[in-house]
Amino acid sequence: MQNFWKSPCRPPRALLSLAAVVLLSSLLPLLSAPADSSDRADRSATPPLLPKVHRLVFLGDSITYSGQYVEFVEAYFAARFPGRHLEFLNLGLPSETVSGLSEDGHAGGAFPRPDLHERLGRVLEKTKPDLVIACYGMNDGIYLPFSEERFQKFQDGVKRLHERVTAAGAKIIHVTPPTFDELKGGHPGYGAVLDRYSDWLLAQRGAGWDVADWHGPMNRYLAERRASDPKFFLAGDGVHCGDTGHWIIAKQLLLHLGAKDLANADDPQAMLAAYPQGEQVLKMIQQRQRMTKDAWLTDAGHLRPGMSKGLPLPEATAKAAEIETQLRQLAAPFPGKKSQWEGFDRYDFEFNGKPAIVVVPKQALPGKPWAWRGEFFGAFANADVALVGRGFHLVYLGVANLFGSPEAIAPWNSFYQELTGKYGFAKKVALIGLSRGGLYCYNWAAANPDKVACIYADAPVCDFKSWPGGKLKNLGKGDGSAGEWQNVLKAFNFKSDAEAIAYDKNPVDNLKPLADAQVPLLHVYGEADSVVPWEENTGVVAERYRKLGGSITLIPKPGIGHHPHGLSDPAPIVNFILEHTTTSR
Repeated sequence: MQNFWKSPCRPPRALLSLAAVVLLSSLLPLLSAPADSSDRADRSATPPLLPKVHRLVFLGDSITYSGQYVEFVEAYFAARFPGRHLEFLNLGLPSETVSGLSEDGHAGGAFPRPDLHERLGRVLEKTKPDLVIACYGMNDGIYLPFSEERFQKFQDGVKRLHERVTAAGAKIIHVTPPTFDELKGGHPGYGAVLDRYSDWLLAQRGAGWDVADWHGPMNRYLAERRASDPKFFLAGDGVHCGDTGHWIIAKQLLLHLGAKDLANADDPQAMLAAYPQGEQVLKMIQQRQRMTKDAWLTDAGHLRPGMSKGLPLPEATAKAAEIETQLRQLAAPFPGKKSQWEGFDRYDFEFNGKPAIVVVPKQALPGKPWAWRGEFFGAFANADVALVGRGFHLVYLGVANLFGSPEAIAPWNSFYQELTGKYGFAKKVALIGLSRGGLYCYNWAAANPDKVACIYADAPVCDFKSWPGGKLKNLGKGDGSAGEWQNVLKAFNFKSDAEAIAYDKNPVDNLKPLADAQVPLLHVYGEADSVVPWEENTGVVAERYRKLGGSITLIPKPGIGHHPHGLSDPAPIVNFILEHTTTSR
């Protein structure tokens, strides 16, 4: 990149500072971040998931204790937000109720159902949660036909739970009970009992409660699948669902929390497919969850016999910390050195021997759109910063002094495959070509028109005969550069000036593939540019592209030379890229 600062494209010293520059309405109090008056206040595309939450405690019966849905939820956060430190503590207890009820002869007469309220105070004191997620109801009707008395006990127990959690300074999300399958579990009419319990819970939203719904989506899923396959089931005994049921539970909770990117995810594998080592992340979380839940249950204490004591809590906590360290290393979104760039995580690494940079948004837009800087990462970057703030990844791959030659296109092809394949980036990218970066962007785009959403070019070089040829070789109005002309000859393996001058694959000559693919263009340029004269570059592109049926938007800057690049208000640039990426993923 140092050639930029040494070339005629170098900005005046006074301008160098410019270069540095997935039911939610019920969850708004939890999801909305406090107002920020800084210039970075609007850089997150949507409110962050679970702001100010560090420790989550899950309460419930055997379905929660089984814990697959807890593991799936934690895996989403570990893979999606590897920089955040969230603790997911599973303190579900098999057989438990919130109503305090137990049927005669429960567990063959061995013990009555445990009552959450016997242990709730100890759980809250020992775990000190920021958020409690509580799922009760499945056992609270004790598998009998509907009774107003039992229903009232359930309501009273849930209200008491709500009051005690909020009094402890934590937030609480109540969850409707999973579906009960009478076909597999017997107890005729019990499904309707849970329908009533779920409807009551959902009605509490009117009182300001935060309530997520598992019961309705699971009922619908079961009904739809059974309509085509009468033997289908989620739970072999009508109660304890397998991985599919736990995935439905986890997905509904995550959607409730705002994870819009999961709308079309059919299973945990689809959820994790876009993340490096996603499956391994899930396995490590499963290992940790299955080790720590018995330790926490034992430490908090309970009255249910037959439970494993697990490891002493200090030992389990130490082992969990070791796994956390491994997870952070495993789940880092990109390799290399992590730093901060304009308030966002930046990763610098080598890709096939070339310097690569990826800047990660606080929350990526669905589909993971991205913008690719052709050259001069960080220079005149207010549009780049705004795009990352809107949920774009920003990338750069250094192929300095190659001027968009075939030798530059090959590593870009490989980097594109890496980002779209391994990291799940959108299949079409927005290209940003500043100055000589125009050569890189246009030449790669012409070779890959189906992979380009749009091109934003800023005072771009679109013909190397104009720059660095220019007056130097009597090829144009610009001053030219003897040193850079020699670099062009070397990059393209030209044997002579005449061979370079006869070259017919400059961007101005090779627009038809882009026009045929209907790639929209935006050019911003200075009308007084004497380094890369707009008439020989942007002007030629505009005239020829329109004749080919292509769409190009021009934003001239009267009286402005080659510098400064960009616009003081990048909104037109950002809106152009947003418009054409959100419709091309």
